[in-house]
Amino acid sequence: NQFVVMMRKQWYQRRVRGPGGGLMFTTINRTVQSWLFGIVIAEHVAGLVPPGTHDYHKLVPPNELTGAIADCGFDIMTLTGLQFNPLTRQWSTSSDMSINYAVTAIKRHPEDTANEDD
Repeated sequence: NQFVVMMRKQWYQRRVRGPGGGLMFTTINRTVQSWLFGIVIAEHVAGLVPPGTHDYHKLVPPNELTGAIADCGFDIMTLTGLQFNPLTRQWSTSSDMSINYAVTAIKRHPEDTANEDD
């Protein structure tokens, strides 16, 4: 959803102005798996979160989020999947980003951005 990405870009630019500043996002991917497990099961079957918590159309795939972050002058440091175990109620990292994922990024120094045009 381009509107959501645009709004997030404006937020990034306002919140982290100084070089070396960091961002971390955890969010839900926009896939069939995330709809099934993150919305149908988590909201309506298991009751892990209240119904209506997630709007599938507002979910952002990793490529859209990392692109928006990079466009705002950040270098992506990590991009990893997250998995929730409902039996232990614990989160862990994973190579699978089909449902949940995390991104960390660091604000570039202006001289680093200027050198990209070379």
